[in-house]
Amino acid sequence: MNTKTKARNKDMNLVILVVAAAGIVIILSAILGNKFMSVLNFQQMGFQIPEFGFLALAMMLCMLTGGIDLSVVSIATLSSVSGAMAMKSLLESGAPEGQAILAAVCVAMIMSFACGFLNGILISKLSILPILTTLSTMILFTGIAMAMTGGAGITGFPKVFVQFANAKALEIPVVFIMFLVAAILISLMLTRTAFGRSLYLYGENSTVSLFSGIKNDKIIITTYTMSGLLCGIASIIMMARVNSARVGYGDTYQLQAILVCALGGVSPSGGKGKVIGVVIAIVVLQMLQIGFTLLDFAPYVKSFIWGAVLIAVMVINYLIDHRGVKAHA
Repeated sequence: MNTKTKARNKDMNLVILVVAAAGIVIILSAILGNKFMSVLNFQQMGFQIPEFGFLALAMMLCMLTGGIDLSVVSIATLSSVSGAMAMKSLLESGAPEGQAILAAVCVAMIMSFACGFLNGILISKLSILPILTTLSTMILFTGIAMAMTGGAGITGFPKVFVQFANAKALEIPVVFIMFLVAAILISLMLTRTAFGRSLYLYGENSTVSLFSGIKNDKIIITTYTMSGLLCGIASIIMMARVNSARVGYGDTYQLQAILVCALGGVSPSGGKGKVIGVVIAIVVLQMLQIGFTLLDFAPYVKSFIWGAVLIAVMVINYLIDHRGVKAHA
């Protein structure tokens, strides 16, 4: 398949996703009316998307290399617990709230950096498969967080920290603006920098990447470290939104992150996918979540629909790619 055909197929994937999003809006609006199409509803989406959106962007980066990061939620959990404990410790010792909050953010980001870096080292230097590496570190990070807290939640954060998660600028949630800025920066990094081009090339063919003079180990370590840092940002937003840090919060985000990456056109084999596709898929998923809640769907119905949607998208993407191959065979 030549370059023009690949580009055409990627555009077709985006077109299908946009059409699906428009279809969902029309259907839910017809069924729910003003219950769905309300400013408050969309503001709620803006508050809920970021903590999950950062994890999805983290997953996307790893999938572009042909790998996966099953530890994204665990990294966020360990980072939030570490930051929360640092904040509580300083507050109890009489430190100013601003200093305690800054320390919590720094500790959370350092922890997330370390977790992502560890994943990258294990995958690149020891040649352990990404799925096995991140499955192992997922268990490790969760175990450490559980040992640190004894399974209990950490609460009692400063009011100003909690208000950050609910802050708005021009009626738009600040955390949503942060997510959009991060998505734009990552998109620019992937499309306009040498590192981004190298990452795509590595994902398409690591052997070709190596013989092209690209340092594959550096690509993997950098990618998984960036993934970890995105999880760290998600952990801070989670802490502020629920005013607590505990093991188990956000567990459902793991599969949802993989789902939106697949919906957004990110290839599990690597080398294919755009940030815009993932962002649209996140919005689609959140609209469906709100629709399910308003329609009072049972959990098993939600699971059935998620699975059916994922299979349908994979089949459609396969047919698009297969048609492109046949047309240029």
